Amino acid sequence: MDAFSWGAVDVHCHILPGLDDGPGELARSVAMLRLAASEGITDMIATPHFHQGRYTASPETVLRAMWRVQRAADAARIPIQIYPGNEIYYFDDMLPSLKGQGICTMNGTDMVLVEFSPAVLYRTMQNALDRISSEGYQPILAHAERYECLLKDMDGVSFLHDSGVHIQVNAGTVTGKSGAEAKRFAHRLLEEHTVDYIGTDAHGCSHRAPEMAQCRKIIEKKYGGEYAYQIMRGNAEKFLDL
Repeated sequence: MDAFSWGAVDVHCHILPGLDDGPGELARSVAMLRLAASEGITDMIATPHFHQGRYTASPETVLRAMWRVQRAADAARIPIQIYPGNEIYYFDDMLPSLKGQGICTMNGTDMVLVEFSPAVLYRTMQNALDRISSEGYQPILAHAERYECLLKDMDGVSFLHDSGVHIQVNAGTVTGKSGAEAKRFAHRLLEEHTVDYIGTDAHGCSHRAPEMAQCRKIIEKKYGGEYAYQIMRGNAEKFLDL
C-alpha cells in the first residue's frame, strides 16, 4: 500500500475489549489496531455500544478501557491515538443520561453518535434527532445506509442533513461489503456530498474489520481528494483538536 499523505480518522469503531460485541480481550484490540494502522488510520474514536438494558458501561469504564488499549498500542509502537465516545442506541431517557454525564459524547464535545433500529419509522427518527439538537447536542447519524426508511427515500436523508444532522457511512458500504443496494445508496450520498464522516464500524479483524484504504481510494478517485480529506479527517479534526 502506498504511503498516504494524511492519516484517516475512524469516527466509529468498537475497539475496546469486553464492553460490547467487539473484541473480547486486549490482544484482539491490539490486533485490530495493527490492521487499522496498515490501512492508513492514525486516529480512532472508540464508540462502544450504549444500548439500554444490554450494554451500559459508564464513561469512567470507557475511559479506563481506552487508556488500557492506548498504553498497549504505545507499547507495541502502533501509531494510533484513541479518543472516547459511544454509539448510542436511541432511547427515551437518552438526553437526561447525556446531561447527567452517564454516556460518552464524542471526545467530550457536544457531538453524539446515535443509531436506531434498521426498521425505525422516518418520523420517529426525525423527531428524535430534532430533540437531540434542541438540547444543544450535535447528532451524528451512525451508518445511515442501514435504515430502511432512508433507503426508500433519498429526500429524507437530504432533509435531515439540511436540518443540521451529520451523516456517517461505513467504509465497507462504500466498497460493496454491505450489499449492492446499500452501496448504491452510499454512493448517491457521496455524489451529493451528503456524507460528513466515514467510519469502519469495526468489531474485529475479519468480519467488519478496521479497513479504510480501499474506501479512501474509491472516494478520492470518484469524488476528489479534497472531499475525501474532509470526510475522512477534516471534519473530525474539529472535535479532536488535531
